[in-house]
Amino acid sequence: MFCVLTVKYRSNTVFERLFGSIIKDDYELVTVPVLGGAPFYHLTATVGKKGVDFERVIFEIGRCAQRLVVGEDIKLPQFRGIGEFNSNLLYKKLICNTADYVLSKIEEDAVFDEKNGIILYCGNEIKIGEDKNDFSFSEQYNALKPQGIEKYKFAAALYELCGVFSIGECRFNSVTVNGEKKNTESVYFS
Repeated sequence: MFCVLTVKYRSNTVFERLFGSIIKDDYELVTVPVLGGAPFYHLTATVGKKGVDFERVIFEIGRCAQRLVVGEDIKLPQFRGIGEFNSNLLYKKLICNTADYVLSKIEEDAVFDEKNGIILYCGNEIKIGEDKNDFSFSEQYNALKPQGIEKYKFAAALYELCGVFSIGECRFNSVTVNGEKKNTESVYFS
């Protein structure tokens, strides 16, 4: 399991400025069911000027605090028990799926450099996966993604930690052919 952490900051009203130290931060934890996989947690922290209390986050979600999916606006502290989920397993799978698709459309012999995600054929270079978020996955999973969370990080967590293996069958929507970005479906490679 993993946890998505989103933050809402309270508005800076006159009441907030006068009584801000009295108002307590609100942490709302929801378990989100996932079709075809394990559920995940979504923790919404409504906080004031002091920001997120990460010790409270650890208290709320326990060991899942070591596998947080957060937006780029949240900076995690460097202390034990809390960490951001990062993985390139889905990224490598998307590159391989896209390469298989492109290679099936190319009639000539081609060389695939899996480490760099590059296909070379007849003097042409096809670069795969320059934008990690340029792939499509089922709308039922995309609807679960909270606003402000990177699409790739969320999909990778679903794939690896919730066991939604159908995401691993996706491929990138575009490739770069000789420096020009082209749609994978419509480009003619031969």
